[in-house]
Amino acid sequence: MRAGRRLRQLVIARIEDQVAELAGKVFDQALASTAHPYVTLGPSYWNDTSVTCVKARTMTLQIDLWHSQESKGACEDLTDDIAAAIQGWSDTDALTMHPANVTLVRVMDDPSGDVHGIIQMEVLIEQDPA
Repeated sequence: MRAGRRLRQLVIARIEDQVAELAGKVFDQALASTAHPYVTLGPSYWNDTSVTCVKARTMTLQIDLWHSQESKGACEDLTDDIAAAIQGWSDTDALTMHPANVTLVRVMDDPSGDVHGIIQMEVLIEQDPA
């Protein structure tokens, strides 16, 4: 399995384990009928950060929290909880990764009518030697 897909699986498991209110409500892609609050994993990209002796990439992943318009404060609380669960976390048994860094947290009104929380994370992942 490639690093990007594995990282997505690990992030889903981490959020569900660390943020009780979101257990069972974190998806790579959610259905339109999914009840609030829930999380989807958004865009991702990576840059080659290899050095002479280590092949590596810095991956950036957006975590999207969707909440009802009734409670922007509750959305703020959950974005803080997700950021705390991700900041400094790594699962080196599953992936050769350095501790994650949360680089952006934002809460805004979404055109859909939902409140949208955005947590952006970066992590350096080393390619295991073949």
